[in-house]
Amino acid sequence: MRVLQVVHELPTDTLGGTELYTVELAERLGRNHEVKIAAPSDGPAAIDGVPVSSLPATETQEDNGLSGTVRPDVDARVADVLDSFDPDIVHLQHFKGLSSSIPNLCAERNVACVATLHDFWTLCHREHLYRPEGTLCSGPESVAKCADCYRAAAKRTKTDGGNERVSARRSVDGRYRVPVERRRNKLSEALAATDLLISPSAFLRETFVEYGTDPDDIVIRRNGIAVKRFEDTGFAQAEPLRFGYAGRIAESKGVHLLLEAFRRVEGDVRLDVFGAFDPDRSYHSRLARSADDRVRFHGRYDDTASPYRTMDVLVLPSLWYENSPLVIQEAFASGVPVVTGDVGGMAELVADGRDGLTFEVGNADSLAETLRTLAESPERVERLRRGVEKPKSLDEHAAEIERVYARCRRGG
Repeated sequence: MRVLQVVHELPTDTLGGTELYTVELAERLGRNHEVKIAAPSDGPAAIDGVPVSSLPATETQEDNGLSGTVRPDVDARVADVLDSFDPDIVHLQHFKGLSSSIPNLCAERNVACVATLHDFWTLCHREHLYRPEGTLCSGPESVAKCADCYRAAAKRTKTDGGNERVSARRSVDGRYRVPVERRRNKLSEALAATDLLISPSAFLRETFVEYGTDPDDIVIRRNGIAVKRFEDTGFAQAEPLRFGYAGRIAESKGVHLLLEAFRRVEGDVRLDVFGAFDPDRSYHSRLARSADDRVRFHGRYDDTASPYRTMDVLVLPSLWYENSPLVIQEAFASGVPVVTGDVGGMAELVADGRDGLTFEVGNADSLAETLRTLAESPERVERLRRGVEKPKSLDEHAAEIERVYARCRRGG
């Protein structure tokens, strides 16, 4: 089978979960199939042995995509790749920065097309169903509601590290409704033109169904990871309790919330923060100033297993729903329990009291109390570790995806 994976970014340009997942899945599928990746990239012609076809660079749009989601330059290049590679199936990993016309390009060539929904981008221009003022959004109930969010975002200019500041470059008038509706229509058409949608979590599937996706058109397939890469290094109750964070250090990830809560925890505890860290960035600088001497920022890590060797508990304090965070599966593969928010895909992965604990999302008091519970009772950490089960392996997941491909090729 010839398989074309299409994604909006690739390592080493970024180390996001979608990008890493795409490369690992492509490499694993490449053992039994002919696989190619198409992505905006000036990097190598192959990654992990999988050839890469370069697409036009992702456009940085100040209007957050209001100028439209159809890109003729991307369409032309994708059409060239489809014609030259002649895939049996196209697996679209994201629409962001690409073109909503890709499923139709596949249909014109009688090529099956599936798409994995790694986040809420096709429903929400902010990807996370998270408002600019820092509150969770229930969903795109109306064009007016989304236009209001655009207006709010237009008043805030992104600065580095995920921090935001007010900007007066845009007036708050009624100019957003028409382009918001156009974006919504184009992406709805793209989802409908895709043969099958894959959701890594039940929460995300339910959200898409609530806002118009046919339940028969979207299946749940939890992502898998390379479990053999991870190891359980054990837990010693007599040593300092080591909390840890791993991933992108951005405001939506709630790292500032974690630091605020951790400062309220007394006793022999440590906090290790893993992820690209630049003190010159506004948000990162704020984190550095708020950290006490028990906190250490380790910076970027290329070995995905390394953070879990130095932590007893992973804390994922994201302020948004999350979908199916790979870091939770990585922690479980390392025998490490998880503390996380009580909403979305985070709460779906963590069984409160069995393999981790949940707290009220966005609430520093609730998180601090949860951390104190573990700091004052190391034996509870031991009990949670015993409740951790190995997550789905990448081999198991790849086999599931192969069956999805076969189903779509049969038209079933």
